[in-house]
Amino acid sequence: MLRDLYRSHYRLEMHQVQSDEAIVPPKAVVDIVQGRSKDDPNTFFGTGYRTMVRFLTELHTHGFNVSRMERMLDFGFGTGRILVHFLPFAIERYGCDVTPEAYAWTSKTLGAHAQLNLTQLQPLLPFSEDFFDLIIATSVFTHTPYAMQPGWIAELHRILKPGGCVLATVQDFAKMPPEYLARGWYEKCANRGIHMRTFLTPTKLTELWSSAFEVLQIYIYTPDQAHVIVRKGQGAGVTHR
Repeated sequence: MLRDLYRSHYRLEMHQVQSDEAIVPPKAVVDIVQGRSKDDPNTFFGTGYRTMVRFLTELHTHGFNVSRMERMLDFGFGTGRILVHFLPFAIERYGCDVTPEAYAWTSKTLGAHAQLNLTQLQPLLPFSEDFFDLIIATSVFTHTPYAMQPGWIAELHRILKPGGCVLATVQDFAKMPPEYLARGWYEKCANRGIHMRTFLTPTKLTELWSSAFEVLQIYIYTPDQAHVIVRKGQGAGVTHR
């Protein structure tokens, strides 16, 4: 399906690295970076293909064409599971991650195809203002404490071009404990560092992101992570699917 999407929307072919098992991380790296088993090639590539199809479809729906973009950032690139699927595009690829093991592994596998940076748990990022056309954040805000999210949202706004887009994944809303619905957020396993989990209601999610961006849409993919797509601009209109 991803191959068909490249061809139909962009007249592009898959890059050979997108199916190269040499980029699949070993279990030791996966356990540190992701906390779940994506050391299996079928899982690593299958989940990456599915997420990229959703990302490209969402971007296309809202008028964003990756083929016409100059630079993109994978904010929290992990083991490169999504970053690799931008290789067919003639776009400058950048990535940042806070985990040394992720940086070491992905620098080895994708360092020739992207400019990767090891960054800190707090802003700022090493990029100038209005630098990127597109920022993706897969399984990042799902593991970012609620109190830290406004600062990171503001930082992404700083480095995104006017009219640019951020696509971020968030926890499945169905997993939000009912007793926290009124408050709008909940944190689980706070003592597990980057493996902690943050849950937001759609209302709280919209409130956070609309402080800096125009929230275009929230996509719900139960039981997978939901997606929020925003544009650097004014307004906070949002619809749910």
